[in-house]
Amino acid sequence: MPNPKSYQEINQNLNNYYSNKEMSIWRNNFHIEMPFGLINDPNGLSYYDNKFHIFYQWNPFGCEHKTKHWGLVTTTNFINFTKPQMALKPQDWFDRNGCYSGCGLVKDNELKLYYTGNVKGPNGERESYQCLAIYRKDGIIEKHGVIIDKQPNGYTAHFRDPYVFIEDDTYYMILGVQSEDLKGRALIYESIDSVKWNLLGELKTDMKDFGYMWECPNIIRISKGKHAFIFSPQGLEKEELKNQNLYQSGYVIGELDIESVELKNHSRFKELDMGFDFYAPQIFKHNGENIMIGWIGMPDRDSEYPTYEHGWMYSLTMPRVLEYKNNVLYQKPINEMRNLRENELINIKGLILNNYNLALESRSVEIMISIEVEDIESTEVKFKFNDEYILITYDNKRQLCTVDRSNMNIGGKGIRKFKLNSSKELKMNVFIDNSVMEIYYQDGLEVTTLTYYPKSEGLELQIRNDSKITINELNMWNLRSVKYE
Repeated sequence: MPNPKSYQEINQNLNNYYSNKEMSIWRNNFHIEMPFGLINDPNGLSYYDNKFHIFYQWNPFGCEHKTKHWGLVTTTNFINFTKPQMALKPQDWFDRNGCYSGCGLVKDNELKLYYTGNVKGPNGERESYQCLAIYRKDGIIEKHGVIIDKQPNGYTAHFRDPYVFIEDDTYYMILGVQSEDLKGRALIYESIDSVKWNLLGELKTDMKDFGYMWECPNIIRISKGKHAFIFSPQGLEKEELKNQNLYQSGYVIGELDIESVELKNHSRFKELDMGFDFYAPQIFKHNGENIMIGWIGMPDRDSEYPTYEHGWMYSLTMPRVLEYKNNVLYQKPINEMRNLRENELINIKGLILNNYNLALESRSVEIMISIEVEDIESTEVKFKFNDEYILITYDNKRQLCTVDRSNMNIGGKGIRKFKLNSSKELKMNVFIDNSVMEIYYQDGLEVTTLTYYPKSEGLELQIRNDSKITINELNMWNLRSVKYE
């Protein structure tokens, strides 16, 4: 489908697409993606008017990182969605070069949308404005304009991605910034009415030299006296077992002292996802749970995503619930994801064999598996697509997990390694879509998200190790496609 050239064509192309949905071996069934154009950061995540509202960055006119709008889909169950619609357009003086990322706040029967307006001068100079728009139940959105005019002294115009949180009935906004000496930082503002904001100061942490920019900051309360500061730093040095992507997304956990604008006694930075394709997550709270959605993609790596040639790029992750235990954040798919299960394919317990092979007719499946690894040196789980495959290897002695997609012919390749404590059994909950995998290990202690682009349909699961395989439990379901209506 060709990319539209006008807003009228956007609506026409959306209607045409969902009436005669394009069938492609790379089109995903249950991950949010756009029929055309480029989708990236999730924005404005909210539960409002009895519906989940998922806004996101969207360039509907092409697959370049420009002309950023906010798109919107809503759902009550993560099975049935509204068709994508345009929410914010870069048409005003304060956002004419892009409605950049931001958050949502439900207040006074309205959904307030905070975002960064991006303005570029003739020589590429940047201006950043923090802006407010109001979304009402009738679907009308009204821009209220600029609420914070440019960055304070001492910082560059890389000043963006507002996220609002509440402490003791006071509103606070955290923004990602870059200092004039090119260090990543975060600023916190305060408000009584959520409209007029005053600068409190820079968030003090122990991370004095930690990349050159901090994008998409979130602050969430995870237990009494504990907060997680979740952000996406750029410019960290690559190491064998961490910072293996071009840019990272992760968190530190500490004690937020809002009066001194300090995150005290915080932990070391821990990445949220050890896969290839995860960035710019945002968190919102619903029914007491912190729910996170991320962008399945990586900035400045567009060549690794071959759907560009077909006029669309990128997806969003499934929503994940964050749970604080053992001093880290565990992640698990939101319960509504179980509604995707269409029919159970396999239910096995206590299976012992030399190796395991299973050919599947669909690449839209969920797999839950527990493999005995005690006294086993190495275990391999392979997802095979004819002569291509993705290989997961677990070295029990070194407590090391490796994800290898070097044997795929198209798209991004490479290897990711991370420590994983599973001395007795390796547990994996795998969600496979047509070009996306989300794999949750050890009940969500670690997660890897990755894209893959096989040349042909079909999928075969293979399990091998250096001895007999003991599968403690294996469950598998076909997953249905979500509907946009």
